[in-house]
Amino acid sequence: MEEPGHAVQDVQSAHELAGRVVVLTGAASGIGLALSHALRGFGCHVVELDRTPLEAAESPADERAAAGEHHRVVGDVTDPDANQRAVELAVREYGALHAFIGNAGVHDGGSRIQDLEPADMRDLARTVLDVNVVGYLVGACAAADAVVAAGGVMVFTLSDASYVVSGNGAGVAYAASKHAALGAVRSIAAQLAPDVRVNAVAPGGVVTPLSRVSPTRELNRVYEDVDRVVADIRNLNPLRTILSPEDLVSHYVFLLTSQSAGLTGHVLRPDGGLSVA
Repeated sequence: MEEPGHAVQDVQSAHELAGRVVVLTGAASGIGLALSHALRGFGCHVVELDRTPLEAAESPADERAAAGEHHRVVGDVTDPDANQRAVELAVREYGALHAFIGNAGVHDGGSRIQDLEPADMRDLARTVLDVNVVGYLVGACAAADAVVAAGGVMVFTLSDASYVVSGNGAGVAYAASKHAALGAVRSIAAQLAPDVRVNAVAPGGVVTPLSRVSPTRELNRVYEDVDRVVADIRNLNPLRTILSPEDLVSHYVFLLTSQSAGLTGHVLRPDGGLSVA
C-alpha cells in the first residue's frame, strides 16, 4: 500500500502550479496567509512582501506540510525598493517569476464623509489609497518585466466595495480605493495583453483580520465583535453565506492556471450574491 505522504506528494507534483514562482503581498494574515499556504501545498515557491516578519505572523488554519518553498521580504507595499527586492529574490532564487498577486489592503473603519474633519479625511484617504491603490501599481510595475518574460499572470484582491457603496461597512475612502483598484486592474490588463493575463477576485461576506487605519495611521482590527459581524453579513447577502479565507483559494487558483486562459480584465465576485441583492 502506498504511504499517504507519497500520494500527497504525487498530487502536488502533478498540479499545474507545481514549480511556479509567485510574489504575494499582504501574506501575514487572512486571505494572503491562506493563499500562501495553499499555493505552497501545490508546489509553488512563494515570495511574500509584508510588514510583519515571519516569526510574528499568524499560523495558517491548515497546518499540512507544504511542498513549495517560502520567503518573506519585510517591507511596505508602497515602497518601490521593497517590491523590487521581492521580485529580484524570486528571479534570483528560482530563475523566473510566473505570477504577481497584489493582496495587501487596509480598511477605513467605515468612516462617512461627515465623520471627520477635512484634514483628518485627507490623511485617512491618503493612507487608504496609498496602500490599496498605489501599492498595487508599484507592485505591478516592479513585477511586470519578469512576469511578461515568463508569460505569466497577475491577480489582485478587490472587494464588494469595488461595486457596492452602502450597507457593507465600507467607508468613503475604502470604497474610493477599491473602485480605483478595479480601474487599475482593467488598465493593467489592457496594457500587458497579450503577454500577461490580469484578473481579480472581489470577495464579500468574508470575516478576515483586515486592519482599519486611522488618520494618524494607527492600525486596529476591523471586526471587533465577530458574532455581530457574522449576523450582519448573513442578513446582507442573498445566499446568507459567510466565507472564510480558505474558501476563496480556489478562485485565485482558477485565475492562476490555464483554466482561465480566456480571461483578462475579469473579476470573480464570491460575495454571496450582493450583485443581485
